[in-house]
Amino acid sequence: MRNQPLPWESVPGPHYSACDVLKRKGWVQTGGWLLVVVLLAAGVATRRWIALVFGVLYALALVMEKSVAVTQSGLEVFHNMHVTTNHELWAWEDLYALTHEPDPQNAARTVLYFTKGDRTRHFSFTREDAENILRLAKQRCPGVKLYDGGAMRAKASQSKAKTKK
Repeated sequence: MRNQPLPWESVPGPHYSACDVLKRKGWVQTGGWLLVVVLLAAGVATRRWIALVFGVLYALALVMEKSVAVTQSGLEVFHNMHVTTNHELWAWEDLYALTHEPDPQNAARTVLYFTKGDRTRHFSFTREDAENILRLAKQRCPGVKLYDGGAMRAKASQSKAKTKK
């Protein structure tokens, strides 16, 4: 369904793609399309054209394609909204911290949290890709802080258990 090349396909070096980037639960997808139908019907049946506009915009959001990859340049996110596109790059030099922890829903994956300023984005990668991304982060930007999220959660839960006693 993608009709144009991704922006990072021309970047040299390895590309690590995130898994299940825009996966929605079934009831969310169904409810979204029901809302689109209601908005479109309200826009056609009444004089409130704004409902029609919102229905079209929400339908575009439901069919949007999102692609995420980590490259030599940094974290790259590409949205294809079928009307327009958006490419966002978080360069390695701009990243403050990179936190990793095992994915609670899939044991074969690792969740990486990319922190830039006061914003954090998280994506799931295969274990092998996550290890390569952590190495790449240290290579490209030695000042980036690497945290083990699983160890930090365990330490926090132990501390919380001690304070309850």
